[in-house]
Amino acid sequence: MPPGGVFWRPMARGTRYHVVSKIAKGGMAEIFLALQQGEQGFQKPVVLKRILPSLAADPKFVRMFVDEAHIASTLNHSNLVQVLDLGRSGGQYFLVLEFVDGWSLEQIRRRAQAAKLKLPIPLALTIVSALCRGLAYVHTRERNGQPLGIVHRDVTPQNVLISQHGEVKLADFGIAKAIGKGEKSATGIIKGKFAYMSPEQSLAQPLDGRSDLFSVGTVLYVLTTGRKPFDGATDADVIMQVRKARPAKPSTVVRDLNPDVERLITRALRASPGKRWQSAEQMADKIDAILVKLGEPSGPAPLKRWLENLSAKDGAKPPVPVAPPSPDPSIAVDLGSMDLELEELEQVVSTAVEQDRGTGLDTRPLRARPEPGAPNPPTWSDPTWAARLAKANRSGKPAAKAEPGRGGFKRWVRRMTIRAVLIVVALGGGFYFAHPHLPVWARQPIDNWLRSLYAPVESRQHPPDSRRR
Repeated sequence: MPPGGVFWRPMARGTRYHVVSKIAKGGMAEIFLALQQGEQGFQKPVVLKRILPSLAADPKFVRMFVDEAHIASTLNHSNLVQVLDLGRSGGQYFLVLEFVDGWSLEQIRRRAQAAKLKLPIPLALTIVSALCRGLAYVHTRERNGQPLGIVHRDVTPQNVLISQHGEVKLADFGIAKAIGKGEKSATGIIKGKFAYMSPEQSLAQPLDGRSDLFSVGTVLYVLTTGRKPFDGATDADVIMQVRKARPAKPSTVVRDLNPDVERLITRALRASPGKRWQSAEQMADKIDAILVKLGEPSGPAPLKRWLENLSAKDGAKPPVPVAPPSPDPSIAVDLGSMDLELEELEQVVSTAVEQDRGTGLDTRPLRARPEPGAPNPPTWSDPTWAARLAKANRSGKPAAKAEPGRGGFKRWVRRMTIRAVLIVVALGGGFYFAHPHLPVWARQPIDNWLRSLYAPVESRQHPPDSRRR
């Protein structure tokens, strides 16, 4: 392995996957249930994640996809979804993930609302405690004695998976930040779901683990009250509420809410990171103390029984990793085949130093040198890009790419002119207020200079002929 680098080597060449069904489709990728096939009839259920074809030609999205594999491959914890493989088939990139035989927390929450089945507070705390334990592991990861500085940045109910046995796992490190990531966020660009962001994330400021804890507090608020603490008619309204961080007290939404639980949520949702829980482990320890004080059933087993009760009410079943007798033909058309063999990839990511606003850490991978004659890749440091992206998020239309360097001289001239005017105004104002208090020897030369400026004006207003008449 080269010094200062990460050598990525997935499973051996020739690993085959049989696609069973499509699970979901998101804004950047789609998820398939598949069976990993091996010798002697070996089969293992897995999940395949593929970049959407419309984005697969964009090197930036491919880089983000590979970054997710690099970050998640370093993580091994019972409360995190494991990344098993990364490969390519037919020019398409696939990420192979651990199969969780259950549902997302958002699916469970909506099912419970429809079935009018309330999630008990101890079970909500069980879920959030498991998230905190997983994040505590993530936030404290090190390499060669140096912290990796991983921040998930997208802790939402959609990315929390719960198995039918009551296991809680955090998924999707697609927009996580860490030292060694190849794709760096553009300055001022916001990533993540607005309603679950921290104030500093909505402002595109440097992040640390306390940003994820704000998101965890938002998740717990939703689980205990049934509503989001920050909501609005538009994305802009939601972002403004997040930045203020003044949600309604949970006790005003739900009667008889345990005061300890409300204090737990309130502290997690404070605007200033210094006033929140300072680590995921600290928050998890507090949750465990509250659970002991409540003295009610909690943990995976009670959560499993509650999920069984919910399934008995609505009849919902988790995805079954068994190939159907008549597979969906659209999947074969979309992927080219129901059986995929991932090609081996080798990628070396070396790290150097650059200030990264997304983490507040000095990070930048060394990219491969471009081939001779290849055009230089664009840089995305133009601050107007963030505004264009936010507008595109609200309108649903893709933002036009800003051309770095275009109009730079005009912007510089405009900034310099504004600064010069402000300096003149400030100096003039200061002289105006200080003039009566100046000594005569300092004030008289200035007064004489002002009179010399006024004299030509007065002579034009009152010519000698008019004065004689």
